[in-house]
Amino acid sequence: MGRSEVLARERAARTALREAVDDLRDARVAAGAVPGTPRWWRWAAALAVVLSVALAGWGIARWYDASGHTTDADYEQAATDRVTMLLSPDYRQPGRAQRILAGATGEFYDEFAQSADAYTKFVKSRGTVAEGTVDGAAISGRTPGRATVLVAATVRFTGAQDERSQSFRLRVLLADSDGGPKLAAVQYLP
Repeated sequence: MGRSEVLARERAARTALREAVDDLRDARVAAGAVPGTPRWWRWAAALAVVLSVALAGWGIARWYDASGHTTDADYEQAATDRVTMLLSPDYRQPGRAQRILAGATGEFYDEFAQSADAYTKFVKSRGTVAEGTVDGAAISGRTPGRATVLVAATVRFTGAQDERSQSFRLRVLLADSDGGPKLAAVQYLP
């Protein structure tokens, strides 16, 4: 008899022995000689499963938060910052047009970039100084990487000739671009 035959017989004998021990245990439990699986063991197993699912859910939530997804609060804050900048022209700050462009993307960026010099010249020639404040902002729609935000704002103009204020309602589209939400479109609402 070869070595492989001896190993095969030994494996078969171990398998038969395990089955016999399991059959004996089952027979003793059925006869009432030994108790079955303790009830606490089933509760411990159920608790382990529940804890594993909860831990997996927590891990997924942490991963989702850490993976750079923009929240509604991020979009609202970005809309507030961008609209405040847009509605606060000041002839004493010639770099304002570039700061507006830094917070813009897409169609709005393209349109404003074409008129940035004219904007700066107009504000300077008129001596315009205004302070825009956002009275409220709220998300009205959202898709992955984009949000539409409704904004209520007031602009207070100051100057040598007159002081006045004007209220605006805007719909702004923000799109994730280069590290955060940027202004992609602006629509004035009546």
